[in-house]
This record gives sequence, structure tokens and C-alpha cells, in this order.
Amino acid sequence: MIREETQATVVMIEASRCFAATDLAPDNVLTLIALVSDDPSDWKEAASLWSRYSTSVVCKSIEELSIREIGYGDALKTLANSEAWVVIDFPSKRVFSGGEFMPVTRDADFAMVADEAGNQHCPLSIHLPPWWEMHEPASLDAIDRPRDTPINKPHVDREVLYGAPFLQDIASRVLDTVANDVWLQTNAGENASDRYQSTVAIHRDWLMTPRSDLGGRMPRELLHGARQWIEQVTWGQQQRVQDGGPTIALPDDWADYATAPMGGEEMCLYFDLCREVIGAGWRWCSGEAGNRTSQYEADAATELTNFLRVAKNDWLSSPFEEGPSPSFIIQCSRRRVPRGLGSTIEGIEAPQVEEHSIGCDCPICEMLADGMFGIGFECLDGHHLELDNEFAFSMLETREAWEEQQREFGLYNSELDFELLAPEEAGQGDATLASAWSGICDDTPLPGDPTGHMKLAFMVAEIVSNLQFSGAPHDDVLRLNEAFANFRRSDIDRREATSSALKSNLQTLAERYPELISKSADLQSRIDELLRSSSPHSN
Repeated sequence: MIREETQATVVMIEASRCFAATDLAPDNVLTLIALVSDDPSDWKEAASLWSRYSTSVVCKSIEELSIREIGYGDALKTLANSEAWVVIDFPSKRVFSGGEFMPVTRDADFAMVADEAGNQHCPLSIHLPPWWEMHEPASLDAIDRPRDTPINKPHVDREVLYGAPFLQDIASRVLDTVANDVWLQTNAGENASDRYQSTVAIHRDWLMTPRSDLGGRMPRELLHGARQWIEQVTWGQQQRVQDGGPTIALPDDWADYATAPMGGEEMCLYFDLCREVIGAGWRWCSGEAGNRTSQYEADAATELTNFLRVAKNDWLSSPFEEGPSPSFIIQCSRRRVPRGLGSTIEGIEAPQVEEHSIGCDCPICEMLADGMFGIGFECLDGHHLELDNEFAFSMLETREAWEEQQREFGLYNSELDFELLAPEEAGQGDATLASAWSGICDDTPLPGDPTGHMKLAFMVAEIVSNLQFSGAPHDDVLRLNEAFANFRRSDIDRREATSSALKSNLQTLAERYPELISKSADLQSRIDELLRSSSPHSN
């Protein structure tokens, strides 16, 4: 960024005061710039982020930087006398750099440490929010000039999106729908598929109708404008965790935390919440309160709104797909932290729950659950938001981008249909799934699998599948998985005993299920080869 021997001055501008530090090492300057990634509104908020971005090459506490309050005029004089400088202007949301400070760019990833083998560690990610301007290289007089563009930061009114306005709107639309003659002439009240289009319509109309309490904006507009940036910031934090760093949540006591922009996972769950609340409306109408479903009933809307509020709160606090609750996932999204399985998040009391794998019967899943590849991370990709082919639900912000995606989907589906038809046209019939053995060309371990256990796991998984397909007792599957797990978890003193137990299990299965004879024999020989290659005396 700057010459290694060059120190830099950093000035932070607030509405009525400034802060400055001189003679800062380049790594400290980069870290200060990285703090802007989370969109702090002043120096106090920025300083609270130091532990989220600091690495082993910078001071542990930000107080060690000796940052002091300074007048604006004195700050400009200090910058003028500096060889390299950086200015962070919080009110106008701009970053300037000048002198010998080389450009950083608004999106950058750095490895702050490289070991003797050339492996990179201590990642530092800089991802400025879309509404921040980056001026580099800049002259000092640029600091006093106005912004190039207006500050277009999304303002998310969650009181409208999640609160009474949302629930009252859905209640009103549900009541209007069930009072409609078209509804009464169908079986929609009892059949979910018959009312699905009504569900889509209510959801779409809620998102796409301008509202006075949003200043004429549509609720959909509140969901967009920051997704990609938040995903980049969260990914940067995930890289830190994968490198051995802690998971540290964004503070939730910032001035604009309640209205901060929405990330992708919150957007996904908001879609699901809308569908859940609309579904609760149908259940209320078809239940004991069904005789009060006319919008003209004085108490119907109030009763339904109260019912929807309970349904909303229950859903938000219940496990989502056997994992953590939607409230927890939304909190992680808003506080821009990755959800590492079983990992503790500083600043959030509840940890991300372990991935559910009990009863899976897959040896590969069991290895992953054991942490073979380190911490596993979960995220929601939002693919289901595109299934209705409605722009209103899409994660893409503009209609132009959505229409382009629809065209690409159309081309892809046409090519896929052709490929699926091609084998039949060529007289090949249906293709069968390839065996795990067909992809194994030699005895070397797979990349990232120095023990060689993952390659064996694919073979064991295929035998498990064969057993399940043949209707074998579940105990046979459990015993095989247990024998394999004991083998791969064993230390050198127990390896011979656990390998013998695993091979004995495979031999028993071969005797009981003749179709497994060849696979059992080959897997036993591969276990022997793995033992020979890993023996201390093998070389």
C-alpha cells in the first residue's frame, strides 16, 4: 500500500470534531480503513469494530494507536505535512488517501501474514458499503468539496415489515380473498394447491404496493440495496474464522442498527415469514373462526391480526429446518457474522447449533460432522425465491436484471431438455449412476484428505446404499458405520484392531449379501494398503 518504511497519518472527521493519529504503520492504517466496511456513523462506532478486523500484526487494543481529538484546521495542517495520509469522513461517508499512500480500492482482500512456507494467514477484507465514496489518490482540497453523488443508503423500517402494518395488511387481504365469489366457488379453503395462487398474489401485492408509512415506497424496496455488500463483509469474517480467529458480531447498539440495510439471509427468511403468516391466515379462516371471515365483521380483522402476530412470533422462535431459529439466523445476518456449526459468536448468546446428522446413515456426513474439514458453515442461498417466476420475490434488485436472468434460465432449460432427450434419441436409454469405484484410479488420497479416509468413505457409502436398496436390516448399516468410524478415529495403537474389526464386518456382509462380494473384497484390500502406506516403517 505504502512503502514499508513509510508511516502514515490518519484523520477521522465527524460532524463537529476530528480525530487524528500520526506515524502509523501501514498495517494499522489498512485495518482502520477496513473498519469502514461495516458502515460506522462516527469514530466511536468505528473503534468498537477493532476486534472484528485486527490481526496479529497490529496492536491488540485500538487505544495503543494514540488517536487524539484535533481541530479541523490543525488536522488539515497535519495532513499537509505528511508523506502519506488517509482521511475517513463519517458524515459524508467518504475515504480519501493521498501522498505516497497507494490505492487500496473499495473491495480488497489481504493476507497480513505469510509463513516460511509461503502460506497466507490473518486475512483482512475491505468492502466499502455502496454509498461510501473512495477517492484515491486524492488531493487535500478534495476533502472540502461535496460528494460526487447523494448518499443513497437503504433505510429499512422493520416496524412496518414485521410489525402491525404488515400483519394488518395481510389480514385484510386474506379476508378480502375468502369473501370473494371466486374463492367461495372453489375448494381453496380445504385444498392448499387450490389456494396457492392466492397466497402468491397476497404476498406479491404486499411487497409491490406503495405505502404512505414508507413515504410512497413499496415494501420490496426495503429488502434491497445492500445484499451483495453484506455477503462480502460476512464472507470476510468467515475467512478470519477459518484462519483460526474468533467470530465477533457487529454491535447491536449503534444509532441506526434498527434500520440498517437487509442482507441475503434476512431477505430469504422474510420471504418464508410472509408465506407462513399468509398460511396462518388461511388456517384461521378454515378453523373455528371461519364464520367470521368476512371483512365486514367488526372484529374479524382484529382477531385475525392478533392470531397472525402469535403465528409470526412462534415461527420466528422455532427451529428452522431442524436448525437454529429464524430469529437467530436473522440476527446473524444483521450482525454480519457467518454461522459456523457449533461455534460461539462473541456478542450473541446462543451458538449456531451443530448440523443434524443423526440417522443419516451416511459415513461421509459423519466425517464432516466430526470436523474433518474444520468448521462447517451454513447459509441460505435463496433459490426458492425464484421458483414462482415473480419479480416481486426475486433477490435481484431491478426488473432489468431479473428479466435477463429469466432469459438465461430459459436458454439453460432448453439446453437441459435437449441433453435429457439426447440419450433416448440415440437409443441409449436411461443412464445409470456411476459407482464410487469407477472414479478411483489409484490408491493416492484425495486432495485435502491426507489420511485417505474420505476415499474409503465414498466406498462405504455405496455399500450402505446397496444395503438399503436390498432391504437389509438397519442394524447391518449401523454396525458397518460404527466399524468404519472406529477405524478412522483410532490412533496408531488401536489401528490394527479397528481395521480387523472393519474387515471382519465387510466379510460378514459379503457372505450375507453375495452382490457385495467384489466390493467387500476390494475395500478390504484398500484398507490393508492404507495401513501399509501409513505405517512408520513403510518408507
